[in-house]
Amino acid sequence: MSARRLLGTKRYCKLLIAQVVSGSGDWFATVALLALVYEISGSAVAVGGMLALRLMPGAVAGPIAAKLAHRWDRRRTMVAMDFARAGIVMAVPMVRSLAWVLGWVFAMEMATLIYLPARDASTRDLVDTDDDLPVANGLLMGGSYGTLPISAGIFAAYTAGPQLTSLPGGQLAPAFWIDAATFLFSGFVIATLKSLSNRIDSPELTGRLRDALQIPLVRSAIFPVVTASLGLGTVFSLGIAFITGTLGAGDSQFAIFVLLFGVGAVIGVGTLQLLKPDDYVLEMWRGMLTLGAVLALMGIAPKLWLAYLAAVAFGTASAYAIDAAVSGLQVRLDEERRVLAFTVFHIGLRVSLGVGAVLAGALADILGKAGVLDPIRIVMFGAGLVVLVATLPTRDRLGDR
Repeated sequence: MSARRLLGTKRYCKLLIAQVVSGSGDWFATVALLALVYEISGSAVAVGGMLALRLMPGAVAGPIAAKLAHRWDRRRTMVAMDFARAGIVMAVPMVRSLAWVLGWVFAMEMATLIYLPARDASTRDLVDTDDDLPVANGLLMGGSYGTLPISAGIFAAYTAGPQLTSLPGGQLAPAFWIDAATFLFSGFVIATLKSLSNRIDSPELTGRLRDALQIPLVRSAIFPVVTASLGLGTVFSLGIAFITGTLGAGDSQFAIFVLLFGVGAVIGVGTLQLLKPDDYVLEMWRGMLTLGAVLALMGIAPKLWLAYLAAVAFGTASAYAIDAAVSGLQVRLDEERRVLAFTVFHIGLRVSLGVGAVLAGALADILGKAGVLDPIRIVMFGAGLVVLVATLPTRDRLGDR
């Protein structure tokens, strides 16, 4: 089994352990950050503004990440960003000012957007064969996102315990200190990966972000990635309103909906591993096409159980497409081009997720105020069609680039 072989590969396990530990701490601090912003401001709008602020660093962090990819090796980049994030989260609770907190949120997201391309560009060099890449990437995704419910549960237990208001930074400060410790742990672990210290110099690449867009594969792949991410953002924005409002279910049914999305994601990663395709990039195209079709069908699902089936299918298609995209870039590009490519990939993915969420919510609100019947269904169905129509013609461009 590929997973068993991967877990027996010491160099890959170091990266995975670092990701799981830092991911757990990061979600723990993220939940605390939401509580801190609300505690300081007393405003749900401020919490939404904090989340929206996480979209902005792409324009700043992208060029910086490209320059670092040109000048630093991947190990040095990841270690520097882990240590930088440790310092950032330590500073967050020290001053009870909304502007202070939001400023550090912006800096934190910048550091993360520099870290992720170096991490994803490294995975191929830490596994034994390219056949291991889908599972390797899937495990890293699990380390990044699968720890959320555990961290949220620990935070809930912590806040239900004794109040430690006398601490510097207040009751929530230990959550940020724990997060800082996990980043330091990750940095020290990654520092031992000496095989990532080599960097290939490409004279035609000058370390500018636009160099990545000169790579034919990146130029061809980024458009369907961004389009599909807009669809993902739509579900993140409207999912709870669709389940609890349109279908008349409750919060527990929405929790099941989210759980089934996670089940589908596991199926998607496993399916890609079983298929072992010759061309991961074309599999990305098929996954994103399926994502659009499922989103459109989800929007017109008349019953809760059909929405549940759509959640599994949507999670499967999303994870399949993203895992295939990451694996395809890893296989087809050399080291320095990989870092530049993943810089563009993560900026496009994260920004378009946020933009899709904001646009979907705003459009549904506008249609609702205009008296349009079932605005949530209309927006979800329309978003699915947009993903389908935009992705369909890109297949030929993704061929042998």
